[in-house]
Amino acid sequence: MLVDPDASLRARLRALLELHYDVIEAKDGMEAVEMTGSIQAPAMIVCDTVMPRVDGFTLAKILRNNPVMKRVPIMFVSAQHSPQHVTQALVIGVSQFVPKTTPVSQIVEKIRKIVL
Repeated sequence: MLVDPDASLRARLRALLELHYDVIEAKDGMEAVEMTGSIQAPAMIVCDTVMPRVDGFTLAKILRNNPVMKRVPIMFVSAQHSPQHVTQALVIGVSQFVPKTTPVSQIVEKIRKIVL
């Protein structure tokens, strides 16, 4: 599942990921939360931290409290990647925190290593 308000980034990631995976998209955390009630647990959730309505940190906390979604790996891909943000993400159970400046091909490679 890709959760990001940036449609361009979602499209670039989707183009590379859908060669190997079924990809579900949400434009923000609220849409992702709403979708979790009607889909099977995805193999992984890749999301931004800064989103309208429900941010990535709140989304991760909600997912960690959901019995179906609590074990799904979460990767944050965000422009905000200070040590404080990274620590906060790890505390709530995020698997990886990747700067948005990372090339899309490298993000996809990190995803593939986690989803194996």
